[in-house]
Amino acid sequence: MARSDVIDLLKREIVDIEFKKLSGDIRVLTCTLNPASLPPARTEDPLSQKKVREINEEVCAVFDTINQGWRSFRWDHVISVNGEAYSE
Repeated sequence: MARSDVIDLLKREIVDIEFKKLSGDIRVLTCTLNPASLPPARTEDPLSQKKVREINEEVCAVFDTINQGWRSFRWDHVISVNGEAYSE
């Protein structure tokens, strides 16, 4: 399964992504990018907010449906997606 396939899947449904954390621990993250499952967007004035960080193509930010918060993982640390081996 390729990165573009994973992103398409995340946009459609809830996905289990198994990856190795920077600490070396293995984690399974139940997550999505499906707009119907995401929290409502903030209504604050975007001009009053600081820029959080630059976009890093090696990291994917997703919504954790179990803990109800935004999390991220590194693409090069992904082991499997919905039990299927991942390869870039």
